[in-house]
Amino acid sequence: MWMRRGKGLIAFEELKSKIISQGFCTLCGACEAACPVDAIKVDEEGLRYDDCSDFLDFCPICYDICPHTEPLLMEAMRFVADAPMRGSAIGHYRKILLAQATDERTREMSRGGGVVTAILAQAIEDGMIDSAVTSESEPQAPLKLKPRISLVPDDVLSAIDSKFTASSVAKAFGSAVRDYGKAKIAFVGVPHQVLAIRKLEAWEHKIMSSLEVTVGLFCLWVFSLNKLLRHLERELGLRHSDVVRMDLTDKYEILTSGGTVRIPVEKIRRHVLNKCRTCMDFTSELADISVGGAPPLRGWSTVIIRTGKGQELFKNALERKVVRATGIEEHEEAFEHLMFAAIQKKKLALREAKRLRARGLSIPPADLDLAFLQREKSIMSGTRVGDAMTKDVMTVDPKTSVERLLDTMMKHHHMGYPVVDGENKLVGIVAFEDIMKVRKEERGRTLVEDIMKKRLVTANPGDSVLEAFEKMSDRRIGHLLVVDPGDAGVLLGILTRTDVMRSLERAFLRG
Repeated sequence: MWMRRGKGLIAFEELKSKIISQGFCTLCGACEAACPVDAIKVDEEGLRYDDCSDFLDFCPICYDICPHTEPLLMEAMRFVADAPMRGSAIGHYRKILLAQATDERTREMSRGGGVVTAILAQAIEDGMIDSAVTSESEPQAPLKLKPRISLVPDDVLSAIDSKFTASSVAKAFGSAVRDYGKAKIAFVGVPHQVLAIRKLEAWEHKIMSSLEVTVGLFCLWVFSLNKLLRHLERELGLRHSDVVRMDLTDKYEILTSGGTVRIPVEKIRRHVLNKCRTCMDFTSELADISVGGAPPLRGWSTVIIRTGKGQELFKNALERKVVRATGIEEHEEAFEHLMFAAIQKKKLALREAKRLRARGLSIPPADLDLAFLQREKSIMSGTRVGDAMTKDVMTVDPKTSVERLLDTMMKHHHMGYPVVDGENKLVGIVAFEDIMKVRKEERGRTLVEDIMKKRLVTANPGDSVLEAFEKMSDRRIGHLLVVDPGDAGVLLGILTRTDVMRSLERAFLRG
């Protein structure tokens, strides 16, 4: 268990100054679940604190397990780090699928693929889990969420839905253990809630022995409910009682009894919770299995299997025939939407983090990849790019069609490729974002050389990983081409954020 030492103040004062007072708290309730003296209470109105300094002057747990603070981030990543693949947009994974519940009623109730409902209900029935901690909408206020502890299969049916507002679901996990005595719990949450659970797990908190599996939901942003409701009433004349549900495709869809209202993302973004503005995680990258929509497909979900636990949970559902699945490669538009949404969220978060820092604000880490403390920087400064880079690099020819390149991306899930000509000379780089600028009907006749970037950002094998990473951060890019110091046209490898993280993971395992 990793613990911080030498705090001069009780942890809550630090949590209050850095997170709560700056409006970064998302009311997940992890601090209440973790507190050994019940000094913290979280509800829809906010967070209340009773001074614990007489008991535990230097207890760091409420600060350390908050999903918006820097401690335990690297430790939390280890829970998924053994997955064989990692994409810069979607994190570590074993497999990406499209799936749906075989039961039509389940799909209708979930208003999507119904996958989370189906796999959890079956897991409870089979005894793989004894409960599921989720969030559910209140009947008369569907945008208002409350945590729920589902104990039998039928409980799950009404509890899983699209999540756009805050819920103290991590607090409910503690209640499932302490009040209900549950020992094999499935935890369902959006990215910051999953991170809170993983940090509790990294802390080795006693309640975490009851965690069986984590299911992460895709999430663009969580909204401030009151701000969102005021916007809907002021701009659209919609009261909360008019809303049936809210969905996300390429726009936010507000479904009412009278029809559907579609709102562009940029029109509603100002009502997002402060911390969510700098969150880069769209697909719940630390979950055992992640599930979200599959636009433009209706009645299907995108499923990202990340760990052995997630694989076992999904395999059980397949064998029981409560879900069916197909490869995401079979549906180009669903793949495009997944990658575009994940990349776009990271870009917007980086832009927002840069803007807030320019204003002199102290903000929580914007992303796991950026949350390096001094110990990580020390390791990075002592590691050479040549030792961390990927040497076996997949390249493309400049005469390749954009349509064929997209097929390659769907097959291998790499989002960027060096472009090497017939003489084996590096001439450019092409990325998923470049493809998205080409209209679908023109991709067959558009060549890679027409869209590739020719001004390259490179590194040498003798550079430190810290120098290279800082260059990536300054340019807001996810990779550097590593070239021969004597000939920039000779490609030696590629250094990605994934390579940086893996070099750190190897160092931690050694030390």
